[in-house]
Amino acid sequence: MALREIDNSWIGDDLDDLLAYFEADPPEYGAHRVVVARCADCAGQVFVLETDESGSCVRRTCAGCDRTVPMLDSAEHWPTLDEEAEARYFVECVCGEDNVETAVGFTFRDGTPAADVHWIYIAIRCVADGRLGYCASWRISYGPSHHLVDSV
Repeated sequence: MALREIDNSWIGDDLDDLLAYFEADPPEYGAHRVVVARCADCAGQVFVLETDESGSCVRRTCAGCDRTVPMLDSAEHWPTLDEEAEARYFVECVCGEDNVETAVGFTFRDGTPAADVHWIYIAIRCVADGRLGYCASWRISYGPSHHLVDSV
């Protein structure tokens, strides 16, 4: 099967469908480039994600090796230890599953691949039921910021 919409939800079977989701249901500013998240230690592609209260910081834990890393520039903005207990939200599918494949969409300031990043969108695909959705997005208001593309 392929990417499809069922009962107002997008469903996909694999990472290709997650990538296609960015075009089928584009974020506000569209994505000029989409990069699949991979674990630097084991090359795993299934993660448990957690966000901060604002949804503008994301940490991922690899389901294969249990390595936890902040995504993109999240380490710079993650809540302090005092704030963290109240500000952590685990990303979970409506089916209850928290293991997801993850991709990051980038919108560039002038639409060219070498430009600074303007917006970041994080999309997921539930490994249990294939449901797709966006779980976080934030604006990048500093430069240079193109290094974020390589940090996925």
